[in-house]
Amino acid sequence: MKKTFTAFAIALVLSVVVAPGSSASVKAGATCKKSGLISITGGLKYTCVKKSGKLTWSKGVAVKPSAKPSVTAKPSASATVVPTSPAAPSVRPSATVAPSVAPASYTMAQVSANKSAAKCWSVINGDVYDLTKWISSHPGGAGAILSLCGTDGTQDFIAMHRGQGRPISVLGNYLLGPLAK
Repeated sequence: MKKTFTAFAIALVLSVVVAPGSSASVKAGATCKKSGLISITGGLKYTCVKKSGKLTWSKGVAVKPSAKPSVTAKPSASATVVPTSPAAPSVRPSATVAPSVAPASYTMAQVSANKSAAKCWSVINGDVYDLTKWISSHPGGAGAILSLCGTDGTQDFIAMHRGQGRPISVLGNYLLGPLAK
């Protein structure tokens, strides 16, 4: 009887200490527990998204190295909504993607020079995004993205995606850096 109790106690402690999935490393496409969770592992940021009715980790996006990997829940997937005025909140992804070699900031002249389907940059809430690869994947059609190329698309983005976590999360995948002030 005492051996059974001891075995049960050990099993209980292990199940609490090593919760399923808590110590496993995150992999793109693997099952996750809650939409909006973010895990930064091995220099990549993964976001828990609902895809085909299932919660899975998104494709990893490179991020600046941090002191330790973490998993946090964000109310709007991976974004922070910062109201600038009651009429026009601004949207800013919460993780910074680190391009391989990037300037400290980008100018509006650089953005304006990238205004085609071959190279499409846009400014959204003071940050510069390279939307070239997103043009053909945008659920609203290529025209919606092409109209933003080479411009400050903040108002258009907010008008279409106000308060929606998924578009903000996807936008974060294309961040180049801040617009020079």
